[in-house]
Amino acid sequence: MKKRQILFVLLMGVLLLANSPLGLASELMDKFAIKITVIENGVIHQWEYDNPDQYEYETGNEIKRGKEAEKKVQEMISLIQLREDAKVEFMVKQLKANGYENIERLDIRMMNGEGKLFTWVWDKENSS
Repeated sequence: MKKRQILFVLLMGVLLLANSPLGLASELMDKFAIKITVIENGVIHQWEYDNPDQYEYETGNEIKRGKEAEKKVQEMISLIQLREDAKVEFMVKQLKANGYENIERLDIRMMNGEGKLFTWVWDKENSS
């Protein structure tokens, strides 16, 4: 897990330097990278998108890539209504209402086309 986090940080740095235009025709069209991590009942679920068309979905020990992962990533983005001005409390509420009732932690990292990093973190232990 720690290696993946280091790789993600390095990828963010490379993307900042790349400054290349995006051409996606979905809600991801102005994003360079998205990583959504949900921990529920001790199980880690991750949805990842890296420009231009790399998708990965991981739950427990299962990893999916390609079209199947793309569908999962887009479904999650739609479910939580991820955008730059999103509120973490709303996203947690959406997750709880749609199958993640026992969510322990939510961690979202999103880099837009301008290289700006957006971060949302919610932890059950630190919430009211």
